[in-house]
Amino acid sequence: MLDRDDWQSGGREDGPMTSGLRSRVPTISISIGLVFFVQLLLAQSNTLDTLNHIDQLRNKGEYEQALRFLEPMVRSNTLEPWETGRVWILLGSVYQDLGRYSEAQRAYQNAISLFKNQPGREREEAVAMDNLGSLYLEIGQPETSKRLRLQVLKVAARISDHAGMARIYNNLAATAEVQKDWKEARKWLGNAWGEARLVSNPRADDVAAINCNAGWLSTHDHDYEQALKHFEAALAFWTEQHGMNHQLTGSGYILRGRTLAIMGNARQGLEDIRTGLAIIEKTVGTNVPVYFAARLVYADALSGAGSKKEGKAMRATAIRSLESLRSTSSQFPISADAFR
Repeated sequence: MLDRDDWQSGGREDGPMTSGLRSRVPTISISIGLVFFVQLLLAQSNTLDTLNHIDQLRNKGEYEQALRFLEPMVRSNTLEPWETGRVWILLGSVYQDLGRYSEAQRAYQNAISLFKNQPGREREEAVAMDNLGSLYLEIGQPETSKRLRLQVLKVAARISDHAGMARIYNNLAATAEVQKDWKEARKWLGNAWGEARLVSNPRADDVAAINCNAGWLSTHDHDYEQALKHFEAALAFWTEQHGMNHQLTGSGYILRGRTLAIMGNARQGLEDIRTGLAIIEKTVGTNVPVYFAARLVYADALSGAGSKKEGKAMRATAIRSLESLRSTSSQFPISADAFR
């Protein structure tokens, strides 16, 4: 098992293994792809092998290739209902990464409907609900996200799923940070650390996400040295797990660069931010919230480095773009299937 210091530093004996208008760059709230499901099965099926390959494409940022597999699969009538549900979840994760929020929502809700009341499929239903909670947080509906995550927490606690509980507590911390409820964020994050220490082989994305949200709390406390340690740990895990061609890696560079700029290292900070922007643009394009949020960070760093006119213009453009995206994605209805 890892103690908290191991998680913060990124240290593991076997190496790293491998979320409204928010504060500059997104607070991390994890949506789960296929890897979670591998742990649920006693044997691999052909469908699972295919999904594992597709999830690897997603982790590399090869989204269009992933969609060419997934979209025909959900239209076929050859899969068992539980297999189709898993395809919907992975498809929803790809859509969410791409900022195609209405399609992601529909995918997750389709999965929830398929798994609901099926014996032995409670965990899969919980994953779909948790991912839907991640989506609602991303489009600026934190209360709905919180309600979903609290439902999922009950499932994880009932089956003593410590990895799942660590993930959900951290996602609740992300929600509280978005709402600027720092006391509640500390409580949830403390619970996440506690559950994480009970996991012998945690997922690197989960480790990175907990470090990321801990970094935001340290930033709120103006403890930038500690924030930098958390963000560097998150970046190390994301780079090891996903390489340089993934939006999470790009976000890690943005977070580290922002912190360095605040600490007075404008040169390195701007270099990191530019690197992160380039990664995000390459993987998910320039019409998604994470890109515009990263542009806000860049604008502020430019202003802090003396390019005030350029920074001010960039900030205004990024804010307009974020508000435009928000206006088209914040009115999603939610199916009652998502709540027990």
